[in-house]
Amino acid sequence: MLPVPVVRRLLRMKVKVSRNRLIQIAVSVLGLALVFAVAFSYFENVDFFTAFYWAVITMATIGYGDVTPRTEAGRIVAMIAAVAGISTFTALVSLLAENFISSSLRRMMGMHRVKYSNHYLVIGRGSSVSTCVNELFGAIERGELKLAPIVVVFPDEEERKRVELPEEVEVLIGDPTSRETLERARVDRASHVILALEDDSKAVFVTLMVKRMSKAKVFVEVLSEDSVELLRGAGADRVVVSRSLAGRLLASSIFEPEVVDVIDDITSSVRGYDVAVMDGNAFWGRPYIEALRELKERENVFLPGYYHNRPVLNPPLEEPIPRGAKLIVLRGSVSTGKL
Repeated sequence: MLPVPVVRRLLRMKVKVSRNRLIQIAVSVLGLALVFAVAFSYFENVDFFTAFYWAVITMATIGYGDVTPRTEAGRIVAMIAAVAGISTFTALVSLLAENFISSSLRRMMGMHRVKYSNHYLVIGRGSSVSTCVNELFGAIERGELKLAPIVVVFPDEEERKRVELPEEVEVLIGDPTSRETLERARVDRASHVILALEDDSKAVFVTLMVKRMSKAKVFVEVLSEDSVELLRGAGADRVVVSRSLAGRLLASSIFEPEVVDVIDDITSSVRGYDVAVMDGNAFWGRPYIEALRELKERENVFLPGYYHNRPVLNPPLEEPIPRGAKLIVLRGSVSTGKL
């Protein structure tokens, strides 16, 4: 008596085979080749490998002629094998071509399934998606992020046409609130998921789904501050309120436009300067002034402060940098200096 798990696996395999025409035809071709090989080996008195070779070559209608039947029974087997081979091999090649074309069309339409692991998954619409992707590539090039594929999910083909992305990005099309779409994007294997949906209610729902399906860190863009607590409760690791930031920058552009230019520059890794966070264990316990001087001389970066539970900017010069702190540095965006 077979164990229950083994029986279930066999039943699943049977169902898959019964639903997949390609597997059925392939099994039929192999089965017929084995039958003809056994018959040919018996009537022609040759070894099984030679008989199997002859059966495959005959069924494929190649017929090299290096192995030929010498008995009447062997010739009858050969005729049957040739006729059976024409039909089964034709069906097999047709199905292979059909599957290849279907797979290519699904990829072109963004309806395929990716096979990545530990990838960065960006789900959303609008300019936030392209900006996010460009920043990720910039961080990967500088070594701040590990090299991994970037997958983008758009809700429809129109959005895909509107947003320009690098060729290296894998693009899928599908409803982000659908489990099937998230499964195709392999959200269960993603390391980070970024949501820029331009709809806070959808963002909450998708965050809940992602957290249920994956252990990935989730970062969400929202339009209203009222949604921040909801998303944190849903499990979002970080929530960015885009409209509040945009509103503050618009107001500042009236009375301090230079500050807006500075913020726009340092928050982009593809422009002149970039704000980054570095491991500061080499300076733990040492005065801030020492770290400031050494980083400027050695790395040519400016140290405005450190991060220890919260940002600490422009600390007293003699204040020691606490243990566990990370350094907030300002450097040229082309710099790759690291501690």
